[in-house]
Amino acid sequence: MFLVDSIDLDVLNPIYIYCFGIAGIVIYLLLIILAIVFIKKDVDLNYVFGYRTPFALSSVKKWKWANNIFMKCLIIGEPIFLIIHIVIFTLSAVFSWFFLWTILTMVIGLIYFIPIVLYIEIYGRIKFKNDVDKPIEPLIENEQSKKQDIDDYWK
Repeated sequence: MFLVDSIDLDVLNPIYIYCFGIAGIVIYLLLIILAIVFIKKDVDLNYVFGYRTPFALSSVKKWKWANNIFMKCLIIGEPIFLIIHIVIFTLSAVFSWFFLWTILTMVIGLIYFIPIVLYIEIYGRIKFKNDVDKPIEPLIENEQSKKQDIDDYWK
């Protein structure tokens, strides 16, 4: 009883609804933009941007295959989740619904990644099991150029 009385959360406070609603819209838009960039532009293998797992980073061929599938799935699914999120966000703001509805739509949109990642990891390992992994030259060159840039900066 003591703990319940001491917690004073105003769950119908509109600030929660607006924060999570706008954050969800921004996240979905960023994911859609990421997918468009990857599909339109040939992004080199890197450790910062794209689908990065040990499997995908083990070769340029695997990197391109994994990112191609992942970004196509983003282009298909994320606009749908964005529309659902906007509808729930609008209804939550108008009718002062519990703010967790907006969080739930964000979580469902992120859970969408699980089957995609499982497909890429499992099927990709089967598909590329006979490929011999070689050192990844673009990453080696990028690391060397970064080191050179750092050395030049401190000179």
